[in-house]
Amino acid sequence: MKKLNLALMLVMLFAITVLLAYDFFPTFDYLIMIPKPLLITLIIIIVLASIFSNRIQKEDSQEVLRYQIINLLYLFMLVVLFTILGGSSQIGITLRNPLVWIVIAISVFEIFQQQKKLKLVN
Repeated sequence: MKKLNLALMLVMLFAITVLLAYDFFPTFDYLIMIPKPLLITLIIIIVLASIFSNRIQKEDSQEVLRYQIINLLYLFMLVVLFTILGGSSQIGITLRNPLVWIVIAISVFEIFQQQKKLKLVN
C-alpha cells in the first residue's frame, strides 16, 4: 500500500508541477507544448489520484501527515521558485495574494491538529 501511495503522490505532484509551469510561463509554450487534451487529462489524473489516495491513506494517519507536509512544502517552494525565475501566474497564485496565504494557514492549522490527534492516540 505504501508504494501505491507514493506512486499516486508522485503522479499528482508531477501533474501539478506541469500545470503550474504552464500557468507561470505561458510564453514558453514552445518549450512546454501541452495540448488541451493533455491538460484535461492531467487535471483528471489529479482529481482521481486525490480520491484514491484519500481512500488508501485513511489506514495510516502518520503517513497522511507526512504526505500533507511534503505536498504543502513542495507546492510552496514551487511557487517561490517559479516566481524567482520570473514567472507570473495567470490565475493569481502569487505570494502577494492573501487567498494563497489563507489556504497555507488553513493547511498548516490542519497539519497541527492532525499532529495533536496523533500524539493523543499514541
